[in-house]
This record gives sequence, structure tokens and C-alpha cells, in this order.
Amino acid sequence: MTLLLGIVTLVMLWRVVQQLQGSPAADVPFWFFPAMLLLFVLCTVNFAWLTIRITDEVADIGYGVLRSRVKWADILDCYPDEAAVVRYGGWGVRFGSYKGQRRLIYNTMGDSRVVLHVTGKSFQELVFSTAQPEDVVNRVREHLGSLKR
Repeated sequence: MTLLLGIVTLVMLWRVVQQLQGSPAADVPFWFFPAMLLLFVLCTVNFAWLTIRITDEVADIGYGVLRSRVKWADILDCYPDEAAVVRYGGWGVRFGSYKGQRRLIYNTMGDSRVVLHVTGKSFQELVFSTAQPEDVVNRVREHLGSLKR
């Protein structure tokens, strides 16, 4: 996704440079390419990294400003995702369902996914990609076990 956004950003940059050199496009307003350049730069930076932060208070997962924070009290379970990536329709931020559960998905290309079964949200499962799914599942389950004691 970042590569695609980066390519479009470079095309917009090229069009802005052309405009500044005195070759404005006749079929679009002068502000269009600079505005699109700004939009695509912001989108490229926003979606460049999926951040997973698990603290003593929350699990915080997201792309840039698009994030989900779930308190430990709202996490019921954690397990590896069994669904095929094509079920979600690609990578990025997605909404879907699997086995009757509404899901919010933060998906990257090539990594396995982990499911947090949650309560108190508009979705029942928060799914995210990680290069270390077993480690994440074990750590979350350990933390959930320590909260129940």
C-alpha cells in the first residue's frame, strides 16, 4: 500500500513541478495538483507503518492516526487468525466478519494475523498483522492470566 501511495505521490509531485515550470494543465484548476500532492504525502506517511503497542493499560494498534485502543478489561481472549487474507479484500484497514463475529482488521502484506476477542466495542474482534504472532498471543494470554488472579 505504501509503495502504491508513494508512486501516486511522485506522480503528483511531477505534475506540481510541471505547473511551477509554466506548463499548467488546462483541464484542472491550479490548486488541484498541489492539494493532491499534500493529500497523498499525508496518506503515504500515515500508512507507512503498522504500530502495535501493548502496555500495562491498553493494546494500541493502528496506522498513523487510524488507531484502536482496547483496555485490558475489554479483552476476553487472544488467538491466531484462521481466516484467509482474501476474505478481508486486501491490506490496510478493513471491516469484515468471520464465523459471525464483526472484525476490525489492520492488515499488512505477508504477515500472519492475531485476533483480540473484545467486548464493549462496535466490533467483537480486533485483528492485526504481526511478524511474531505466537509471541504476541503468548504475551497477551499471560497478561490476561495475571489479571484474573
